[in-house]
Amino acid sequence: MIRFKESGVTALILKVNGYRQLGVVDQFLELYVGDGTLDGTHDASGFTSMSVYMAKRTAEVISESR
Repeated sequence: MIRFKESGVTALILKVNGYRQLGVVDQFLELYVGDGTLDGTHDASGFTSMSVYMAKRTAEVISESR
């Protein structure tokens, strides 16, 4: 689970996806934001994704399990 630094919104990490292109590994998170923050957007269901790079810049881990 992560919390976005600026807004305080929390998101559950459902899956980490990755692929290799030209020798570079790109990773993306599949997230669920269940508090209604995404209402009125194209991700109104609460399911969304973002790059691991962006998540590291804008959020912090608040709960970790494996």
